[in-house]
Amino acid sequence: MNRKQIPGAIASFAVGAGIGAAVALLFAPKSGEELREDIVDGVNEGAHQVRRTGRDLKRRAQKVVDMAKDQVQDAMDAGDNAYKQAKKA
Repeated sequence: MNRKQIPGAIASFAVGAGIGAAVALLFAPKSGEELREDIVDGVNEGAHQVRRTGRDLKRRAQKVVDMAKDQVQDAMDAGDNAYKQAKKA
């Protein structure tokens, strides 16, 4: 699995886990009120997990962008220095 596939895999896992939890709750022998509370709790937990994953992915993406910016700046500085050296010669 390459890095481009990781967010999709995480999202698929989260959706699958949510569906699995909902199905399990629907087949559990509970009253309607208890079942609704469990579903709400499961949905809230899933939403929190998605938010945490989103924040983590955003943090990772920002690190990659920052590294790319640094590399581009280094390349520009090297090019500028090479141009100045060539101009002196």
